[in-house]
Amino acid sequence: MKNVLILAAVAALVSGTAQAASEVEAIENATVQPAQVRSGSNGINFFNIEGSANGNFASYGVARFDVTAIKAGFDAVYGVGGWVVDSVALQLTQSNAGFTNDGLVDVYFTDDDSVTLAGGSTALLHPFAGDFPDAQKILGYAFQETATGDTNSYQLFDRAGINTSGGNALAADLLGDNMVTLALVDVDASVAATYAGYNNNTYAGPTLFIEAAPVPEPETLVLLGAGLAGLAALRRKR
Repeated sequence: MKNVLILAAVAALVSGTAQAASEVEAIENATVQPAQVRSGSNGINFFNIEGSANGNFASYGVARFDVTAIKAGFDAVYGVGGWVVDSVALQLTQSNAGFTNDGLVDVYFTDDDSVTLAGGSTALLHPFAGDFPDAQKILGYAFQETATGDTNSYQLFDRAGINTSGGNALAADLLGDNMVTLALVDVDASVAATYAGYNNNTYAGPTLFIEAAPVPEPETLVLLGAGLAGLAALRRKR
């Protein structure tokens, strides 16, 4: 029982005080096809990830977020440098069509916040390989068509969990600058994951949900060490 109490106290110390949470919708998104970034209103109203079996319509998606206001809000709550990223989730809203099809998709973080996502650009071209040399995979997921307007949420980072290198890079980037760029890439040749884009008239485009927590005070770290030492002592007595 004492072990449980010590572990609970340690967990409370690590988690810190109340979290602050905020969300931000993408300011840009691109559907990157073999010939160019998809142009016209459909290029920004929708956000598609389609495998190679879709021919000229094959695509991967790129979404860009401005987190300036979110970071300013966290600074106001905790002070500049007084918070850490606690969790990050990506929410996508299905906007389905006749060609929508289930399949696997990978999510990548890239630090390239400057490459243009403008419709008609050839700076990025499907397939994904080589377009973002620094890209780090965060996770993979299985897209499953349900109904237009349904939302799907994916955990990209959890400070209390085990994260990929891409997830850790994303969290570091949120602390380091004010822009975040993610790429969603087709894995299955037949996949056609179809979502609302940032300019959609009905549904929200790609959206990041970010939680922050206060940086543990030095006193907290001392107490944490004492708690772990106490747990070790109890184990030795046994």
